Amino acid sequence: MGGMGGMGGMGGMGGMPGMMPGMGMNMLGGMPSMMGGMGMPGMMPGMNMGAAGLPMAPNMGGGCGGFVGSPKGMGKGGKGGDKKKQVTRRGKKGGQDRANSPTDAADVGDDDPNRSEVLNMVRREGTTKTKVTLSAAMPYALEFSKDQFGSRFLQSKLDECSPEEREQVFSSIKSQISALAGDVYGNFVVQKYFDIGTVDQRKEMVNELCPFIVKLASETHGCRVIQKAIQHVPRESQLQIAAKLKEDVAACIESMHGNHVIQKCIEQMPPDSVTFIIAAIEADPQKMACHMYGCRVVQRLLEHCGPEQLQGMLNRISINIERLAMDMYGNYVVQHMLEHGRVEDKREIIKVVERNIVEFSKNKCSSNVVEKAVEIATVGEHAALLEAERSSLMFTVIGDPNNPNSPLKQMMDDRFGNFIVQRMIEHARGPERERLHQTLQQSATLLQRSAHGKHILNALKKEQAS
Repeated sequence: MGGMGGMGGMGGMGGMPGMMPGMGMNMLGGMPSMMGGMGMPGMMPGMNMGAAGLPMAPNMGGGCGGFVGSPKGMGKGGKGGDKKKQVTRRGKKGGQDRANSPTDAADVGDDDPNRSEVLNMVRREGTTKTKVTLSAAMPYALEFSKDQFGSRFLQSKLDECSPEEREQVFSSIKSQISALAGDVYGNFVVQKYFDIGTVDQRKEMVNELCPFIVKLASETHGCRVIQKAIQHVPRESQLQIAAKLKEDVAACIESMHGNHVIQKCIEQMPPDSVTFIIAAIEADPQKMACHMYGCRVVQRLLEHCGPEQLQGMLNRISINIERLAMDMYGNYVVQHMLEHGRVEDKREIIKVVERNIVEFSKNKCSSNVVEKAVEIATVGEHAALLEAERSSLMFTVIGDPNNPNSPLKQMMDDRFGNFIVQRMIEHARGPERERLHQTLQQSATLLQRSAHGKHILNALKKEQAS
């Protein structure tokens, strides 16, 4: 996955590979949409609609969805679906938290005698047109929080009310914070308080949530609340949350919702606070690197932690590069190692690519690794230190211009390999560039007969004209 290729990752408030960590609509509130579309490894920009049309908060992973690519995307652009892509989710704060809630009182049905009259009024008149005040709704704050229209009403009023009124509403719902966090509508009110509440209110909410952290982290709505908490609470409260997640961190990593919470920990907490996550990955790095959601967590670690902190994990992953490169999720980890790993990791990966160049180039997953290797060895952070490996790789691919079965000629008309040839045209230098151009020009007649070949010729003409 090119992007998962960055996958990454696969994430949603947190993004997957191969599947990736990327792509499409999330299931039940969706995950970094994988499957094409979040919050699995990936799902959509801004706010998503969950199953049954339930509103979902923006910017958070949870549910099925795509990868938070790398890094931030997967697949190869313009390949007509030959490669899956990873999409990261993005959203805006404030009003967008309510974007999926109805703005008017359409289709709400008759008044329900079991509801308070104040809530029935809001539902009849619409949340944006009602004359009901926050003071009038205050005694029914808990009821409002659990209602589709009432939740939206509260979120809107909390944006504009006084600190004293916010404290009154908070006092009314505080004892039920954990229940609201897992509620389809109530979770938005809890998230709102993490956005706009005082430091003390945020701390109190974490205290209320703590006994249920692991359970909520693995739920569609609860995982979004926990992510929001991690993002906004002070360090001491983050450590409280981390201590609870540590009790079952492996299960969270492998959860379609929980993995986004773990990614948020890595993104928001200091590196020395996520050692419990590193330890869980090190227990079985091969399994995690090839896991639909585990691969995203590995990618986030590579992005946010130093090589010395990840030495054990990197050493164990490096011994199985060949298998990971061809895995639908593992290939994203290998690509991330090329981008964020140690120089020795990059050298080893490039050598593995060179030894398996034809097989890797014709494989949907590993062809992305080959492209990334060519790019990183030419323009990456350690490109100057990888010159020898880059040159060796290039000449191995080009082979003997007179050999009809050279790696380059096997790749030219392959649906995946042709993209690598185009990338080589872009990055070739000096003598290798001359030999590459000569070989391709000798094959121009053959290339002109195929769709893949025409793309290569166009790339060659563009490069020569630049």
